Amino acid sequence: MHDVHDLIQRYIRTEIQGRKTGGSPAKPLVTLSRDYGAGGEEVARILARRLGVSSFDETILDRVAKHAEQDRALLAELDEKVSAWKTHWIYSVLSGDVYHLTAYRRALVDVLLALSAEGGVIVGRGAHVFLRDRGAFRVRIAGSPRYCAPRVAAAEGLAEAEAREKVETINHQRQQFLWDLVRRRTNDATQFDLTINTDRLHDWERVARLILQAMADAGVPLPHGALHGEGRA
Repeated sequence: MHDVHDLIQRYIRTEIQGRKTGGSPAKPLVTLSRDYGAGGEEVARILARRLGVSSFDETILDRVAKHAEQDRALLAELDEKVSAWKTHWIYSVLSGDVYHLTAYRRALVDVLLALSAEGGVIVGRGAHVFLRDRGAFRVRIAGSPRYCAPRVAAAEGLAEAEAREKVETINHQRQQFLWDLVRRRTNDATQFDLTINTDRLHDWERVARLILQAMADAGVPLPHGALHGEGRA
């Protein structure tokens, strides 16, 4: 990402255009929560390609939110543009009615809401909570350390014991982030439309196809050819 300011401005303009047309997001919106080593990032990239949308991981979300946090004028503009989507529910989930958003968390919520205007695959950062009422199809990809650790070891050149420790540490950090942000746990199945355990699934294309089929069954409009492996190159 070369210019986060331009990225935010792009979605501000998209949101304005969306209000003028009165429509919901023209493209599919997917949130993807995942365990480390369970294949979530790989599946997210495949889904984005099949759906013809962009994929946003937690690194991009953090960079955009931190930039908006530091640019008071930009944050104020973004805050204003997404204000129509900020229901009382959005803030009530943030640790109760007396909770006050920090600048970073406010920026993160604004960025997630703004990105949702154009559709996309959004990975992590509690997106499944904040975008529930924005029509997002919420996916959870889970895996046990027993199966995730060997994948991480192979991908990162680690000893399996070291990889298992890394898996457990990162999963704990992600859970703690979500709890600190919205007082939610990913082991609550009602937070997701679909949960897939990839312990015995190793073909990420097939996992993506399972998700696309579930989206179709749920009535989510898909681009032509998405189920058959076609999509944006």
